Amino acid sequence: MSTTAEHHPSITTASDRGASRAERRGRAVGIAVLAYFALAWTAWGMSSGVPSALEAPTIAVAALGSVALLVTAVLMYRRAASLPHGPDTAGGRTAGRRFGIIVGVEFSGLFLLAAILAGTGHPQLVPAVVCLGVGVHFFPLRRLFHVPIYDRTGMALCLVALATAVAAPLADHPALWTILPGIGAALTLYSTCAILLRTTHTHRPRCRPSTTPEPRSTGDLGLSR
Repeated sequence: MSTTAEHHPSITTASDRGASRAERRGRAVGIAVLAYFALAWTAWGMSSGVPSALEAPTIAVAALGSVALLVTAVLMYRRAASLPHGPDTAGGRTAGRRFGIIVGVEFSGLFLLAAILAGTGHPQLVPAVVCLGVGVHFFPLRRLFHVPIYDRTGMALCLVALATAVAAPLADHPALWTILPGIGAALTLYSTCAILLRTTHTHRPRCRPSTTPEPRSTGDLGLSR
C-alpha cells in the first residue's frame, strides 16, 4: 500500500492549513529572536549582586539552551521549503513594515524612559520598566502575526514587572530590581519558545494510507512505495 503526504493537493487537512511555508518560517524566526533575548535577559538578571559561582553556570546553561533553540529554528526554517506555499496569514512585507514600526516605537519609548529614570535618580527601576514595555509590545505582535501564545507571553512579562515593583521594595534588596525581571523575563521567553516548538511539531505533516488506487507512474503525485 502506498502512502500520501497530507500536503498532497487532493487531500486537505487541518494540519496542512496550519503549516504553510511562510507560517512555519515565521515561527522559526520568532523562536530564534526569542532565544536570543532570553539569553540577554538572563545575563542582565545575573549581572547585579549575584555570586560568580551562581552567575557563570546560570549564563552557561542559558547560552546552551539558546544555541540549541537557534539550531532548531534554522533547521525548521530550512525544512519549511518542503511545505506548500499556502496563505501567508502574517501579511508578508506589510507585516514586516508594521513589525518595524512596533519595535521602533518600543525601543524609542524604552530608551526615553530609561534616560528619564536614570536622570531622576531611579536607575533601579529600568529593568522592570523595560520588562513591562517588552510585555506590552507582544499584544500587537499577537494580532500582527496571528500567534495566540503572544498574548500570554505579554501578560506574563507584565506580571513579572509588577511583581518586581512589589517584591523588591518589600525585600529591601537592591539586586532584586535586576534579578527578578531578568530571570522572570528569560523564563517567560524560553517557555514561549517551547510552546511554539510543541505546536509546530503537533502540526507537522504526517503520512497516512492513500484511499485512491495507485497509478503506474508516481512521479507527479508525490507517492512512495
